[in-house]
Amino acid sequence: MSDIYRPELSKVVVERSPIARTSTETRRVMLGQFATSRACLEFNTTSQRVEVYADVGPDGMVHRRHPEVLEPDALDAERMLKVEFKRELDGFCPSAAEVRFRPTRVTRPVMTRREKGADPTGTIFGTDDRYLFADTSFPWRTTGMVRTAAGRCSGVMIGRRLVLTASHCINWGSGGPAGWATFTPAYANGSGPWGEHAAQRVIYWQQNPMDSATDQQTAFDYAVLVLGDEEALGDQIGYVGYRTYDDDWNSGQYWQYIGYPGELAGGELPAFQNNCIVSSVQGHNAHGQQGFVMGHFNEFTPGQSGGSCWGWWGSEPWPRVVGVGSTIGSTAVQAPHGSTIGDNEYGGGPALSALISYARSNYP
Repeated sequence: MSDIYRPELSKVVVERSPIARTSTETRRVMLGQFATSRACLEFNTTSQRVEVYADVGPDGMVHRRHPEVLEPDALDAERMLKVEFKRELDGFCPSAAEVRFRPTRVTRPVMTRREKGADPTGTIFGTDDRYLFADTSFPWRTTGMVRTAAGRCSGVMIGRRLVLTASHCINWGSGGPAGWATFTPAYANGSGPWGEHAAQRVIYWQQNPMDSATDQQTAFDYAVLVLGDEEALGDQIGYVGYRTYDDDWNSGQYWQYIGYPGELAGGELPAFQNNCIVSSVQGHNAHGQQGFVMGHFNEFTPGQSGGSCWGWWGSEPWPRVVGVGSTIGSTAVQAPHGSTIGDNEYGGGPALSALISYARSNYP
């Protein structure tokens, strides 16, 4: 396409001025997000005292319980006729947030007992180029842990109350409703500074299985969780944008990928990989939409499903998602071999953009 936008992986780190500090420096740590309140610890470095602050609503500090089920919102061709399809939508970066092109590396990650029994399967092509990080700057704080009744996955804020993850991460009931799901942005070593947030609804094209997937299922392997927060989480931490993938970008070292690999630090820290390449694209049609199987030879192991493949354009302060982590090609360390056999795969394409367009239009 002649008017194609190509990602620009600038080496310059974009930064915003931090909030001005007073002479009495304080550090706050969020304790949790509650249905009618918010609480945090504050450490005053001058007085060396720790204080607890809480904004309490009329019903007191009532902790929000996980909803028993997610309300399903299945999309189809007829429903999409009422939605304005947009190939791209912007993200949002809070004005006081520091922006970094790459996250801060964790040099000595906390190891957990879970790591000893972690699932070692997955595909590493040659040298493992990922590194672990813990970073609350933008956009890294928009990524986080998705927990469901079936296990853990990765996700990212894609709107004010919207979390993008993989469809196969949802605990789909056998002919019944989906189980509960929560999202913890910037999750690291057991918690996150903005707490854990329960989802009320899940928007999707199709319910994909957790154990295996056909190419058609991979092409539509994404879902959007709608958080039940009265105050939109995205207004506090921001959210990323998206752009429909174009196969003119194949073989370019444009992309970054973020997810929580179970075999590294027991899945307690996110991993970052830079200069990712999408090698091939295969289109599949269903639900009146076209989804893409985006083949790649980047590192991808259990726990990273639902994470984001994104790129940066020009001077924009937010990245744009082009794909969602879906399928592991094999369970061996190997080298790229010139074919798509055994490759890892993202799900993406126009159907992903349509899903996000619908979610943003109907659940702002």
